[in-house]
Amino acid sequence: MLDPTILAALLPVAACLLAVALVILCPGPRTGSARQLMREAEGTVTVLLDGDEIEDATPPARRLLIAPAVSAGSGGGEKEALIQTLSRSFPDLRARLDAIDEDGHSQIVSATGPEWIDLEYWDGLVRLTLHGSDDAAPGTAISPLALSAKEEELQTLRALAEDAPQLIWQQDDRGRVIWANRSYLDLESDPASPESVRWPPRRLFPGIAMPEEAGDRDCRRVQLLLPKRDEAPWFDIISIRRGAGSIHFATDATAVVRAEAAQRNFVQTLSKTFADLAIGLAIFDRGRRLAMFNPSLVDLTGLPVDFLASRPPIEAFLDRLREARMLPEPRNYRGWREQIAALETEAADGTYCDLWSLPSGQTYRVTGRPHPDGAIAFLMEDITAEMSLTRRFRGEIDTAHAVFDAMDEGIAVFSSGGTLILANARYRAMWPLPDPQEGDGAGALLPVRDQRLPDEIARWRGACAATDLWPEIRASIRASGDREPWTAQLQRDDGRRLRLRVVPLQGGSTMVAFACPAEDMPLRALRPALAEGAAPVAAHG
Repeated sequence: MLDPTILAALLPVAACLLAVALVILCPGPRTGSARQLMREAEGTVTVLLDGDEIEDATPPARRLLIAPAVSAGSGGGEKEALIQTLSRSFPDLRARLDAIDEDGHSQIVSATGPEWIDLEYWDGLVRLTLHGSDDAAPGTAISPLALSAKEEELQTLRALAEDAPQLIWQQDDRGRVIWANRSYLDLESDPASPESVRWPPRRLFPGIAMPEEAGDRDCRRVQLLLPKRDEAPWFDIISIRRGAGSIHFATDATAVVRAEAAQRNFVQTLSKTFADLAIGLAIFDRGRRLAMFNPSLVDLTGLPVDFLASRPPIEAFLDRLREARMLPEPRNYRGWREQIAALETEAADGTYCDLWSLPSGQTYRVTGRPHPDGAIAFLMEDITAEMSLTRRFRGEIDTAHAVFDAMDEGIAVFSSGGTLILANARYRAMWPLPDPQEGDGAGALLPVRDQRLPDEIARWRGACAATDLWPEIRASIRASGDREPWTAQLQRDDGRRLRLRVVPLQGGSTMVAFACPAEDMPLRALRPALAEGAAPVAAHG
C-alpha cells in the first residue's frame, strides 16, 4: 500500500497530466462544430467557408472545386473563385454571403434552373449547400455548373485565339493546316477579294518543320513573300509539337528587322567615319577593357594591332604606351600610377584634357569623355604642327612687338570708341602715367587698363603749349566713313617740338604717333644714331 505522503504528492501531477490529455484529445468547440456541420451534410453538395478560404467540402462539392474556372481562381482566393462560378445561376450570392453573419440563414433560388442554395452561419463558419439538379445522375448533381464553367472557359480561350494579333495555326502530321485564327486567315486571303477565303487554307510557311519530340520548341525568323504586296514581312515563328501534329505562333518582326538593319547601317557608318578620322579613338567599356579603336590610333601610338584586338585593360594599354615612349615620362613609378588613376577618374567625369609632350618632340592632345553604360573614350590628336605654328606665330608677334617698342615714335592706337588698345614703350616714356602701378614701360603688350581718349588728351594738353588741335584729334578718332591721315606740329612745355601723325587703320581704329625732330632730341638719344651713321664711314675709309 502506498504511503499516504507519496500519494498526496502524486495527486497534483496526475491532475495536470489529465488536463493536458483532455486539451489534446478533445476537439475545441470550433473544430467540433465544423466536423458536426460536415457530418450532417454527407451526400449533399456542401462547402464550408472560413473567411475567404474553403475549410472543407463534401465529395460531390469537390467536383465543383476542380472545375477549371474555380481551380484557376481570379486572384481573390478559393471563395472568390467559387462565387464567380455560382454567380452565373445565383447573381445575388455575393451580397447574401456578405450579410450572412447578421442574417444567420438565407436561401437563394437559381435564376436559370431548379437549383437553390442554403446559407447557414455557425460560429464564424458558413455552410453553403446546393440543392436541385434532379435530372442528373446520383453523385453528379454539380455537373451542370461545372459544364457551364468549362463552356465559359472554352469561349474565352476561343476568343483569345481568334482575336490574337499573332498568327496561330495548327498542322496535322502531314503538314496540312487543320485550324487557323483570324489573323492567319486574313493574311492568307487576298485583301482585294474577301470572298477568296477557302478551307483548308494554304500553308503560308511551308519551310517550317515539325519538332520531333512532344513538347519540343523550334524558333526561327522567316520572311514571307506574298503576291501583290510591296514589302515582304518578317515573322518570328515558334513551333510546338502537340500529339501527332504541331501548333505554330508567328509574331510580326518586320519592325525589329528594320531596326536591326538601321542599327547595322549606323554602326557601319560610324565605323567608316572612325576609320577616316585623323584623330585616334580608343573606347573602353565599363570593365575598362578596350572595346573599340580606329586605324588612326595604331598610326599615332605605333601599338601592334593584335595587341589592341586582344581587348587589353586600360592599365596594360597605358603601360604599352609608356614602354613605346608615347607618354610623358613621369618622375617615378608611384607618380605614374597616380597619374593613371587620375586620368581614368577625370575621363569618367568628362574633365580630362591634357597635352602630352613626348620625348620624340611630338605633342598630342588627349581628351577623355564619358560614354553610356560607364564606358569612357579617349581621343588622341597629333597637334605637333599646330604647336609649331603657334610657337612660330608667337615668335613673330614677339618680334613685331620688339620692333614696335624700338621705334623712335611714341605710338598709341585707339579703338573707334576712343579706348586706348595699344601703346609702345616710347609712348609710355613720352607720356608717363600718373600712377606708376598702371605700367612700367616694358613693352607694347602692357595692359592699358581702360585708358580713354579724354584721359589721354588731358595728359597731352597738360604737357604741351596751348593749341587748337585737341578737338581735331578727338573728331578724327571718332569719325566714321572715309578718313585721311594728317600731320601737325606740337610744342611741349620745355620748348621741344613734336611731330604729330594721325593715321586711320582698318576696323575703325586710329594710330596717333608722336615724334621728336633730331635737332630737338636730347644728346643721349642722338648718340646711338650717330654711332650707327659713323660705322659705314669708318669702314669705307
